[in-house]
Amino acid sequence: MAGSAGDRTEEATPKRREESRKRGQVARSLEVNTGLGLLATFTLLSFVGSWLLAGLIAVMTTSLANAGTTDRITPAAGWRVMTDAGMDSLRLTAPFAIGGVIVGVVASAIQVKPGITPEVLKPRFTVLNPLTGAKRLLSSRSLVTVVKDLVKVGVTTAVAYSVLKGGIPDLIGLLGASPGMALVVVSDLVMKIGYSIVAIYVLIAIADFVYERWKHGRELRMTKDEVKREAKDGDVSPEVKGQLKRRQHEMAVQRMMSAVPDADVVITNPTHFAVALRYARALPAPQVIAKGADHVALRIIAKARESGVTVVQDPPLARSIFASAEVGQYIPADAFGAVAEILAHVYRATGREPAAA
Repeated sequence: MAGSAGDRTEEATPKRREESRKRGQVARSLEVNTGLGLLATFTLLSFVGSWLLAGLIAVMTTSLANAGTTDRITPAAGWRVMTDAGMDSLRLTAPFAIGGVIVGVVASAIQVKPGITPEVLKPRFTVLNPLTGAKRLLSSRSLVTVVKDLVKVGVTTAVAYSVLKGGIPDLIGLLGASPGMALVVVSDLVMKIGYSIVAIYVLIAIADFVYERWKHGRELRMTKDEVKREAKDGDVSPEVKGQLKRRQHEMAVQRMMSAVPDADVVITNPTHFAVALRYARALPAPQVIAKGADHVALRIIAKARESGVTVVQDPPLARSIFASAEVGQYIPADAFGAVAEILAHVYRATGREPAAA
């Protein structure tokens, strides 16, 4: 039984941390991605801003040059205009797209050890449960997220306002200035605001990453019994573990063998698979009480013949039930008809009837 949060006083072992990482449960801060993304964006603007502006002006100039001249528009010309506009858009946005990919990879790499986690790719239908979603929304982690978002908005707004307020005299001085001068002053002010927000976001990202690491460590804490159990399991040699597995398997086979005499029929492949079925009026469907492959199948068949249980060869049916039902489960619905015919034949041949329970 898992201990309560108060009992989990021990730091997670390396094994527990590795298992958590394989499940995709790692300490990751989205603020690091956002902060690095903003830094990359404004850094790129400072280097390629003039080139981007010149490119946009060229695109707008070309687009407006032929505005209203419908006499020269043909399908080929229209397609060419659209293609040129698309290529220009790709060319102008390519630095930012490439930068975004690089930032995403770097932000993940500096937080989490690179690796493939197949467990994350498995579908989790619990996320579709409305009750689970409501609990997630009302959890303490959600409350912390809301508080962090409010702090981010408040701090960045205050910083942006402070920088903008300091630039008001420069904006007032633009009255009557040329468009080029106005563009230079406004661009400079925008970059100042941007870098100020980036500086704040870097501090927020560092604080959030530290918090996420601390929170993740708290969630992975173990009880003293869990630490002792893990240490005990780690001391067991692979040979001993193999022996334990073999012993457990043999005990499971012996339990199945003891149940075979209670079966109504054993359906075989004839030697590769064997499935022992039992049916009673109180049961909703025939139940698998033993199954096996290869030498285990031969043991089930031998035990059935020794106990007077009818053995029927039906390879497709045997393979189907073997693959779709475990011991203790009922046969699949698509096998009802075939099994019912076999059981009816067995009851007629033996003169028996289904058990009451």
